[in-house]
Amino acid sequence: MNKKNVIHCSKAIIALAKKIAEKDANTSCPFLGYQPRLPKEVKKLRKF
Repeated sequence: MNKKNVIHCSKAIIALAKKIAEKDANTSCPFLGYQPRLPKEVKKLRKF
């Protein structure tokens, strides 16, 4: 892999991680009574 491909892949991974964090901030855990604490940065991604 050359440097350009590595940079492109890392940008894709960062974008995917952000989308997953947004989804986690806007949903709750389906199991009874267990919701891990979210970092303050992730709480800022809430839509409500």
